[in-house]
Amino acid sequence: DKSIILLTSKGIFKYDAATGAFQQWEKKLPPPAVFSLPLSVFYDDLLFYQSGRNILRYDIHTAKTDSLASLDFNRIYPVNRDSIAISSWDNKTYWLNFAAGTERVMDLPAALKKPGYAFFSVRSMMELLPNRFLIASREGIYEYNNKTKEFCHPHFFLNGRKVGTSDYVNHLYLDNDGYAWMATIDGVARFAVKNSPIGLTRIRQLNDELPAGIDNIRKIEEDEKGNLWLATGNGFVSWKANRRDLEFFLPSQNRNDKLNHPSVRGLMYDGKYIILGPTDKGMWLYDPVTKHYRRPDYDADSVRTLSEGDFIDDIARMKNGDGIVMGRRGIYVIKAKTYKLVQLPLSMITFENPNFAHQGKDGIIWITTNRGLHCLDSNYQYLQKSVFPDASAQIITSSFMMANDRLLFSCEQGLYTARYQQGKIVVEKKTNVFDHINLYTIYQDQHDVIWASSQNGIYRYDPATFKLNLFDYSDNVQGYGFNGNSWFRDRQGVLYFGGVNGINYWNPDTFTAPAESFQVYINQASIGNKDSVIYSFAQEVLIPYADRSMEVEFAVAYFNNAEKVTYRYQLEGFDKDWKYLGNNNVVRFTSLPPGNYNLKVQASLNRVDWVDAKNSFFFEIKSPYWMAWWFISVLVIAAASIIWMIVRNRNKKIQEKQEELEAEQAINYFAASIYETNSVKAILWDVAKNCIGRLHFEDCVIYLLDHERKVLIQRAAHGPKSPASFEIKEPMEIPLGKGITGAVAASGRAELIPDTTKDPRYIVDDEQRFSEITVPIISNGRVLGVIDCEHSKKGFFTQKHLSILTTIASLCANKIVKAKAEAERAKAEAILMDTQKKMADVEMQALRAQMNPHFIFNCLNSINRYIVKSDQATASLYLTRFAKLIRLILDNSNSKSVTLSNELEALRLYIEMESIRFDKKFSYKITVGEGVQSDSIYVPPLIIQPYVENAIWHGLLHKETAGHLTIHISRESNCLLECSIEDNGVGRARAKELRSKSAPTKKSLGMKLTEDRLALLNKQIQAEASVEVLDLIAADGEPAGT
Repeated sequence: DKSIILLTSKGIFKYDAATGAFQQWEKKLPPPAVFSLPLSVFYDDLLFYQSGRNILRYDIHTAKTDSLASLDFNRIYPVNRDSIAISSWDNKTYWLNFAAGTERVMDLPAALKKPGYAFFSVRSMMELLPNRFLIASREGIYEYNNKTKEFCHPHFFLNGRKVGTSDYVNHLYLDNDGYAWMATIDGVARFAVKNSPIGLTRIRQLNDELPAGIDNIRKIEEDEKGNLWLATGNGFVSWKANRRDLEFFLPSQNRNDKLNHPSVRGLMYDGKYIILGPTDKGMWLYDPVTKHYRRPDYDADSVRTLSEGDFIDDIARMKNGDGIVMGRRGIYVIKAKTYKLVQLPLSMITFENPNFAHQGKDGIIWITTNRGLHCLDSNYQYLQKSVFPDASAQIITSSFMMANDRLLFSCEQGLYTARYQQGKIVVEKKTNVFDHINLYTIYQDQHDVIWASSQNGIYRYDPATFKLNLFDYSDNVQGYGFNGNSWFRDRQGVLYFGGVNGINYWNPDTFTAPAESFQVYINQASIGNKDSVIYSFAQEVLIPYADRSMEVEFAVAYFNNAEKVTYRYQLEGFDKDWKYLGNNNVVRFTSLPPGNYNLKVQASLNRVDWVDAKNSFFFEIKSPYWMAWWFISVLVIAAASIIWMIVRNRNKKIQEKQEELEAEQAINYFAASIYETNSVKAILWDVAKNCIGRLHFEDCVIYLLDHERKVLIQRAAHGPKSPASFEIKEPMEIPLGKGITGAVAASGRAELIPDTTKDPRYIVDDEQRFSEITVPIISNGRVLGVIDCEHSKKGFFTQKHLSILTTIASLCANKIVKAKAEAERAKAEAILMDTQKKMADVEMQALRAQMNPHFIFNCLNSINRYIVKSDQATASLYLTRFAKLIRLILDNSNSKSVTLSNELEALRLYIEMESIRFDKKFSYKITVGEGVQSDSIYVPPLIIQPYVENAIWHGLLHKETAGHLTIHISRESNCLLECSIEDNGVGRARAKELRSKSAPTKKSLGMKLTEDRLALLNKQIQAEASVEVLDLIAADGEPAGT
């Protein structure tokens, strides 16, 4: 009756579905027993338990009991209704048969039959088939045939790795689906007892000494004998037609006569050779008959060089027997029968990383790449490239040539078909089932069923029924993914899929997809802080608002592979779409608003077909009192009141802030205005005017204190007292201490009078006013004056006005002190500059006075010499020029500067006089450079003459041959004039030597005086005039002048 029975230390209990509790079983066992787990166990409706040294068998339905005497034991293992096994304390196992009434020792497995070893400690046992048992022992897991009395030692693998079973399993269980379950030290494990419809072969399981990568199957081919040839990650393998024997062809490093690179992706059998395409070091042709290798013939040396360094992904058989070799640096064709390797001119495809090629019955060749799809004709001529609307769809992951000459291919966006029709590629969506699933290999059988491998396992999709099945490791499918386009269907109809961890195979014609049915249930809901847990969802649940956070758990009774189950939910009343949870079977809700909700749950094994949960969760979240209309109304009124108060306070603060800002702006304005004013008078008038204009006063008068007379004198006013700028009508003088203004000046403290009629000190000036504010102007504790403002309105002035005026008075005091100091400093500087100018003029006149007599003395001396010599003509000529020169000198004697033309004329007269004086012993030339306007340029008078005189007297006169003097005037810049005086005399060194020998009676002062004049000139006009004297040297090193 499918009742649930509990064996406990207090007896037997039976579950009562009506009360939902376990009830003490009224039946009494003969004899009564205290149950312990190892010594009492059920098998169907039979209870085996210990009573003393006997083992009893009790039928709970018929209450029939029988027993067998036995030795002391510690565990019971029922295997069927008549047979049990027991383990004794001496680590031996015995068979007991209630029907035959026999007991015998269980034989040891052959592996345990060692001298001196007789132990076989069984921990669990189950019957697989009649007379076939699976036994878990301390020594390992064994299969036992009770009929033949033989043991076999099965091997178990987890994720492709062999698992040791010694001291590993504690309990075994066989379910109704033919799966065995084991409780191991690593957790719960499961394996198929019956043969799985999908086979799996891992080569290294058969020989774990083989190198890594041998189970990575990239390509599969079959020869005429039915042998399968496998391209692997470490050489290639021949899987014989009996599908038991294997022959390995491992790479040999540093060999030039056979395969010398481990990774092989491309493989094709053409009836004679196994054509190999490694990922490096070039292609090989292997002859299975002679077991010899050879290289293909090459169309050119460049093809050999390119192909031997290329990464080959695939070799595809064409209908004419050729093979297209898909390299990443080039695409090649290995010709049938001649085995010549030719490179195709397809550079437009090569850079897209081509991977696979197919040819339909119509001859069209399809090439897939990471950037799309390309077409060639049967002569390998390029036709066209496909264009995908979505860029992510261009990466083609797998492809298959269908019987109707359409290419079936997959990409990230799903499964598509392509056909070449009327000169263009037409791409169509095949199905949406595989959207966003990365497929590695696809195959369509003759029933149009699509088989596809992915990271999740192997898919089977039937377009006729829209049924999708997913097979994973629980169905004997290898894990860790599959290789791209790695499939083959042999002549027996078996389909093979190669992966990174072995090869799966099955026959699509005889394959029956299991009907996997399951039910989904919402198990429980934890409300709030898990203080309340709900198990029954038959009625709507009311949930308080404070506990509206909840956690809902749901489950599927599917144990083959729990990770295969995915969930989604929809909360009606909140969600519009389904929300996907993946493998997570718990959903949490926080802060749901009040309302009515219905939680619906679905589960799926393939992410396409969804099964509704058998129950749904209806619940209502109650509204709290603070969401009631009356509470909301109170809140609205309170909020409005608070907002009104906040706005009022804010406006008040804004007003205060605005007043502060206005005060700051006014002070800044006064400070800027005062800063721009320099005189005391202007400062006072500016403050008075701005007090009226900026502070909106009616009358403002500023007094300055006369400290000697001790009276306040009105110095500035704005208002009725000032009808015009800088004019005061009937100015007043207020004695110190008299009236409000005098009292402020005497005390040095400001006063604010809200009502002048109540203050007897008030003195009426031009008219009666009713409020007054008076602030002293103080600097360093000394009162300088008073700012007095009046208004016709009583109480007009405020503390803000007092603060502003106090600041203005402080600024005004600082500016007055500074202005007075600036005025005194400017006056002192003017006196000093005038004195310095007069002194410079006196010095300049003194220098000119010194120089002119010097020149005149020299000239008169020459005239005298001509008269003495009675050379009247020369004396007359000389005297004429001397008169002109003296006239120019007298005309310029009172001038600080003369025009350059005037100066050059005087210089010319002087040079001619000196030439006459010295009997024309030298010639001269005066030139003026371009851009020099001699009539508009002014120079100090007689500034050049001393240097010309020096050149004549000390340079040219000592020369034995005729001399020459050159004077050139040029303009170096807008401010500087250069005067170059060059002679070809004896030079300064020879002149100095001659002067030392001749004891001159006169001392030349011309050049020294001129240098002093230039120094004074530089001081006066801030110039940089200077004199530079250079010695000229001839090519032979002798002096050539100055």
